[in-house]
Amino acid sequence: RTQMASSFRIIRSMGPLFLGMSLLFIGNGLVIASCSALLKQNGVGELAIGLINTGFFIGALISTITAHRVISTTGHIRAFAIFSSIFAVSAMLHAISENLIFWAILRAFLGYCYYALLMVIESWLNAKIPNKIRSRVIAFYECVFYTSFGLGILILALDLSAFEIFIISAAFIMLSSIPLNLIRINQPQIPQRQPINIPKIFGIVPLALVGALVAGLAINGFFSMASLFVLLQGYSAKEASFFMTIAMAGGFLAQTFIGGFSDRYGRRPALLLCSAVALVSAALFLLNGSNLIIQYILAFFFGGGIFCTYGLSLARANDEITDKTKSVQVARALLFSYSFASLFSPLLMSYAMKIFGAFGFIYVYLVLYVGLILFALTQKTIPQHMRKEYNDRLVARTAGIATIQQNGNFADRENKK
Repeated sequence: RTQMASSFRIIRSMGPLFLGMSLLFIGNGLVIASCSALLKQNGVGELAIGLINTGFFIGALISTITAHRVISTTGHIRAFAIFSSIFAVSAMLHAISENLIFWAILRAFLGYCYYALLMVIESWLNAKIPNKIRSRVIAFYECVFYTSFGLGILILALDLSAFEIFIISAAFIMLSSIPLNLIRINQPQIPQRQPINIPKIFGIVPLALVGALVAGLAINGFFSMASLFVLLQGYSAKEASFFMTIAMAGGFLAQTFIGGFSDRYGRRPALLLCSAVALVSAALFLLNGSNLIIQYILAFFFGGGIFCTYGLSLARANDEITDKTKSVQVARALLFSYSFASLFSPLLMSYAMKIFGAFGFIYVYLVLYVGLILFALTQKTIPQHMRKEYNDRLVARTAGIATIQQNGNFADRENKK
């Protein structure tokens, strides 16, 4: 009860931050989900759509290397205002031209600003929340993310024009910075820099690293290309928005179940379970054909399988780390791997859809999750007494983002060694 009351007080005191991030996630959900649908309506080919969507993740990767300098110089509130303003302007500028190169550049700006804003939000939470209630408050943050992002995607169902979509998304993004100007926060302390490298991390947490790579491909491939999968079957943006929202609802509800399951039976069995659910759902998409109602049902279970992959990978890493000084290094490596894999997800799925049609999207998931299952079967389950609580994976994620924000890109430092 004491911890719950403390959590409520912290959440209430940070109400403006949660309100701001909620508006941001609504705007981002709308502008991200709408890209493939709008391009397809304009007759753009699948591979070109994938290339344009890749721009978002190129910007995101650059953001992890450079955005921390702006945040460290200006402070969290001003940095949020700067990045949200650029984010909103980039969203609005989509409406003035249909030039594909111009759109790809704008997507890079969107990715850069969005990941920079995530750094601000999550490092802010990491600095403000006491350790004893950290997992509860960050779990609330995850609820805000899923709910708000899903609402943003649902706006697509209103059958809006391209101009209306970009103006509405920009409005939500610009409004998100207003609540944050109502509160103050001390700058988080900058921890000592600790260089790492990916091969070394693979030797420490192999299943976690492979899981993070698969998650980057699967989750961000879904956000980028799921609407195109629905559109290529002859449905409208309205059906695409329902499909994506139902999948997110499945992912959100699965999070409430998979934590207890993985605490009891282990992260490897939980990863195998989620991968099997994603794999069977994907296979049923192929058997079902194009029945939309059945696809909605399958989307719920499909989302439940893919959206748990990254959280379970982080939890697995936390269980395997025996040297506590390496926990932030590992979290950063997994986050970097997740982001790096995201670069290739739109290209991979768009190429598959160009060759195999709409269901090329599903073929990619079949390959990914067959591969993850086979690799997981070669690994051992961590004994129960060595497992940390599942919600600790949320803490690891924010720690990784916070350290990227404060220390910059570890690859640069590795190259200098």
